Amino acid sequence: MTNAISATRRDVIVGAATLLSAATIGRAQAADVKVKRWRHYADCRFGQIHMVSAEPADGSGKGKTPLVCLHQSPTSGDYYREFQMLMARDRLVICPDTSGYGGSDHPTKVPTMAELGGAMAEAFVNMGYGKNAPGTKSMGALDWLGFHTGNYVITEVVAQRPDLVRRLVMPSIPYYPASEREAKRVQYAQPRPYFTDPDYVGRSFKEAVIDAKSPLPKERLLDFFVERLRAGPESWWGFDAVFRYDADAALVKIKQDVLLPIMSLETLAEPTRVAGKLMTNAKSVTYLDLPGLNGNNWQTTPEKIFDAIKPWLDKA
Repeated sequence: MTNAISATRRDVIVGAATLLSAATIGRAQAADVKVKRWRHYADCRFGQIHMVSAEPADGSGKGKTPLVCLHQSPTSGDYYREFQMLMARDRLVICPDTSGYGGSDHPTKVPTMAELGGAMAEAFVNMGYGKNAPGTKSMGALDWLGFHTGNYVITEVVAQRPDLVRRLVMPSIPYYPASEREAKRVQYAQPRPYFTDPDYVGRSFKEAVIDAKSPLPKERLLDFFVERLRAGPESWWGFDAVFRYDADAALVKIKQDVLLPIMSLETLAEPTRVAGKLMTNAKSVTYLDLPGLNGNNWQTTPEKIFDAIKPWLDKA
């Protein structure tokens, strides 16, 4: 809880169990729903943003607000594949690749977070969302979910185009005090030695796939490795944007309802709690404890995350 909150804001702390029952019943009823999944692109300042979308094959998800899922660096929207297929049983779920990652076009120089968020906002406006979208009818606002870097891309979408945003789900926010950000930037935002170390790719593959101590199948680890390679020599640009970002000034601009799922085994569990206290203008901030979970659960047991957040998204 935070002491300095606006009159319109509510902070709520709940346990995952209090939200599970309705989602579990809904998931059981939707278990036989067929989902269609497709690839598409939208224009932005850097060229095009690649997306993978999914929705019920029978079109039954039209009444729900679409959900956008933004990934961490240096992966892509494919990170959410398993979770997306669950969530898309009753709504449209869109998983874009941030500019410079996956199948999206690259910026021509190291981008700021404002530029990454602005490009993402442009893509969705060009698809018809938000106010004053191209075409005869706007498709309105969306719900947004982020993870690591994706949460700051969302924060910039909120700052630049709040008309695109209904609600926010923000697990694992990479918040660090200003005094610590430069050290983190030096640690993580460095060019990878693709052209100076002939053993770098092979060694990285061995560590990330062959010898990885991960519950994920090797085939899925290979997917992630390939996505990191696709980012190329600029794979560190997302990290640079994160640690140069004035998060203190940005988080206070959030005015929507926010859900903060706290994955207890994530290194960013406590930074997420701290970030929530900075959202002093949010309509509400709900802290949701998810004990025993970390980033692997998006792929290994996505139903645990789905069951926790779906009831909150389904609120009118």
